[in-house]
Amino acid sequence: MVRQRILSAILARTQAVRNYRATFVQGTRLEYVSYSTPRNQMEAPPIVVMHDLNLSGASWRHVASNLSQHGLRQVITVDARNHGLSPHISGHSPLHLAADVEALMGHQRLNKIVALGHGMGGRAMMTLALTQPQLVERVILVDTTPAPVPSNFYLTREVFEMMIQVAPTIPANLSLSEGRRFILPIFQDVVQDVSELRRVIQNLRKMQDSTFGWSVNPQAVLSSWAEMMIDYESTIGGLSPYMGEVLLIAGSQSEFVTSTSISIMQRYFPNTVVQILDAGHCVYEDQPEQFVELVVEFTQVCLVC
Repeated sequence: MVRQRILSAILARTQAVRNYRATFVQGTRLEYVSYSTPRNQMEAPPIVVMHDLNLSGASWRHVASNLSQHGLRQVITVDARNHGLSPHISGHSPLHLAADVEALMGHQRLNKIVALGHGMGGRAMMTLALTQPQLVERVILVDTTPAPVPSNFYLTREVFEMMIQVAPTIPANLSLSEGRRFILPIFQDVVQDVSELRRVIQNLRKMQDSTFGWSVNPQAVLSSWAEMMIDYESTIGGLSPYMGEVLLIAGSQSEFVTSTSISIMQRYFPNTVVQILDAGHCVYEDQPEQFVELVVEFTQVCLVC
């Protein structure tokens, strides 16, 4: 009976991994920026950073620079697919984003990385660690867990649906700044937080044909909304836990990390240490010095050098 249960567990794990491998697509080439200083140990796995939804690698510029200056690791920030300067293509599931990081590693000839992700980027890095643990030395997650996002999260489906609908209505003769002023009252009723509203508006772009578009691809985001935002845990169900070290840095003013979500987190990442800073969801922006200090301390020792 015991032997049968063990065999069943092994078969279930094997099937889960096969399902993942079958679903994985070839990663796309991401835009990235490297930060390094002479004091960095170049033989140590670098810290690869993926940002949250509706942001880009540029939002990490200041913190990434400080991490490379004060720590021992090179830091690489990426624009996730369908964000920033990276390609706008179909598919935006956690599996797609994890495959993109793996492709970046192949391009950079990296055997292992410290996988750091915020929000959406954190789910990409969790997926990479659970499906390809041999590629990940350790994980750093910023205000995200496998649990569902809180119900008051400002980036609802409605916001992305509005993006698709609004862009074609902006008069082509307007400048970019005028276009942003044009759409501001449209989004104000939906996105109440001023700083978060600014993030949405700043994503508007003036295209080469004088029409307006977005630096984020709202259609691709919507296509994987359930997998990424609502039921991410079902995406990783059946996979063995990642047994490496994990640092979860949460914001006390955010509802993304709770006692319940930490319990869910520990099912998949049992060696998780939680640090809570006086911050909102964008912890690294609200408390940059404390954030850098925590990450530098966590990555001080190279486990594979």
